Amino acid sequence: MNVLDAVTLLVLFCVVAGILWLDARAKKKRLSGASTAAKPAATYPTLAVHRLELRDKAGKLRGVWAVEDEIARLCLYDTAGKPRALLAVTGEDATLGLHDTAGKLRAQLSVEPEGPFLSLYDAAGNPRAALSALAAGPGLELSDSAGKPRASLGVTAEGPQVNLYDAAGKPRAGLGVGAVGPSLILFDAAGNLRAWLNEDGLVKP
Repeated sequence: MNVLDAVTLLVLFCVVAGILWLDARAKKKRLSGASTAAKPAATYPTLAVHRLELRDKAGKLRGVWAVEDEIARLCLYDTAGKPRALLAVTGEDATLGLHDTAGKLRAQLSVEPEGPFLSLYDAAGNPRAALSALAAGPGLELSDSAGKPRASLGVTAEGPQVNLYDAAGKPRAGLGVGAVGPSLILFDAAGNLRAWLNEDGLVKP
């Protein structure tokens, strides 16, 4: 074998070795891609509890998430241990209550089968304002410091109406716009109708 034949054989050997190396690398890459695609997605364990407590760095209770008597509750506490927010969900109702630093309920938002309600309370816990959106129409009710309703505003299919009440909770005046037009109705202390004013003028019962 002369020098030329040896060089030719060496070049041929290098070409074949290079082809085999590239083919092996391509197969490895395809196998690597297939194994990555077949890898299942990451899964996380599920923690099932009936009560979960949240505590701050000092160990004070700041929140409780629990299910009791088929009611799911989430209660959040301030640094003094007073409940400040309470979320409760039952089979039909969902309620969110907000409390002041004394633990008194000051605002409550609830959604019931009849419709949503928003109630506001004073520092003594008496209801002072209530806003609702029932099927018959929206309504607003204002109460005095004793919790007695003194004024209400509502809108029905017939039209808007304003009612005024005395300290005993009895209706004393009503103003409305209905199908027959605007009217003003006055009542005495016993709740008896005393005067009715409409577009035709004053009508006494």
